[in-house]
Amino acid sequence: MTTTNTTTRRPARPAAHDWRTSAACQGVDIETLYSDKPTEQHTVQRICGYCPVRVTCLRDALGYEASTYQVFGVAGGLLDWQRKALIVHAQLGERPNVQQARVLSSRVFAGFMQEWLDWPAETVAAELRAFGVLASPVTVRLALWWCGGRGSVLAPLPEGDRRVQWMQVRDECRPVVEMLRGHGLSNRDIVAFLGVAFHNFERAVRWWRSADAAVQDSPAQQQELGVAA
Repeated sequence: MTTTNTTTRRPARPAAHDWRTSAACQGVDIETLYSDKPTEQHTVQRICGYCPVRVTCLRDALGYEASTYQVFGVAGGLLDWQRKALIVHAQLGERPNVQQARVLSSRVFAGFMQEWLDWPAETVAAELRAFGVLASPVTVRLALWWCGGRGSVLAPLPEGDRRVQWMQVRDECRPVVEMLRGHGLSNRDIVAFLGVAFHNFERAVRWWRSADAAVQDSPAQQQELGVAA
């Protein structure tokens, strides 16, 4: 039924469509959507995989979280730390092409992407270029997450490498950590960007501090600083 404006007698404009009414998660318990339990999060992410408004949902969530940074659960097919990582990328001037990421995570590219789920986005972006697909690393990272990939900055350890994650962070991540700190980012922001466990990051930081202190306390360093004869 068409309503009319009593002043102009013209048909009244319909209310703006709320994309949430088209979301595939309609009817899902709110506690599940904001759960921190991996099994429930994976359930919601599978629902997001066929949601017609996933892109809009993600954009909305990123716009909101950029100011609050306190939202949990799954939105736009991503976990909270993944969305935080995208916000950090944005602070570095790196924004994903969301539509391209959607294509890369579709069935068209499924065969390729499934082989690279454990690889860093930069490596996957280089592989895609070999096939004539130009995509930024942050766009590829989003696509990997939508495909269920790790999207970590760290590459998988080669066979025979017995290091655990904190050791890999220690050995490979200090330059990027210092760069991110130079942008005023917090440890939690950095952990999200790296895609590693917080306790492993903390352990690597303690190791760096201990190594720096040992160097400063060495006789050669003291002599260079003029504090030893």
